[in-house]
Amino acid sequence: MKENFFNDFITNFYEKIEIEFETLMKKEKTKKLSVANLEIDVIDYLDDSKTPIIETIKENENGVEIFLKNKEQAPSAYSIEEIYHPFSLAVLVDKLIKKNKYVNILENFYIESEELAKDFLKKEDTSSLNIESEGLEVLAISKATGIYKLGEGIVTEILLLNDRVFLNIKNDDNEIVMAHIVECNAADLAMLLNNILFPENN
Repeated sequence: MKENFFNDFITNFYEKIEIEFETLMKKEKTKKLSVANLEIDVIDYLDDSKTPIIETIKENENGVEIFLKNKEQAPSAYSIEEIYHPFSLAVLVDKLIKKNKYVNILENFYIESEELAKDFLKKEDTSSLNIESEGLEVLAISKATGIYKLGEGIVTEILLLNDRVFLNIKNDDNEIVMAHIVECNAADLAMLLNNILFPENN
């Protein structure tokens, strides 16, 4: 059922990845997995969008946290849902479990999300939908203007341009950053589209 698509994604991607990490740690009889040798790079948006590699995965009272190797500052700790870009997370897990599983789940999520959003906008007979009043926030790193820009804030509009779906994101300084949905954090995107497309779920 399409109305369960976004909730199912959170369960089948993020929650199961956390279980994969916990299972690997139990198997290794450790509370920490060292993964720097896999050289999976991510964007450390807590430290000016630098791109260090994932160094360690640790289990503590907050659940599973991921630490990035950053020579200039102490390692940044992220929850699984906060890792940007999610494809880095999916590649990491697939390498650790030696399966092609989570990249496929994530690819399907972005493809299906765009199709659902396009269908919704076409049914509404509009190419733009103002949703600023919903107060839904998304993190994205966009290259729509040719250079990378961090968009982190409330989504003001969902746009349909050339049969592709974009979001306008208002930063704290009121700058609007337009990002294609594939450039958005998957957990944020799932929550946003679930709220807009299937309000009965909330």
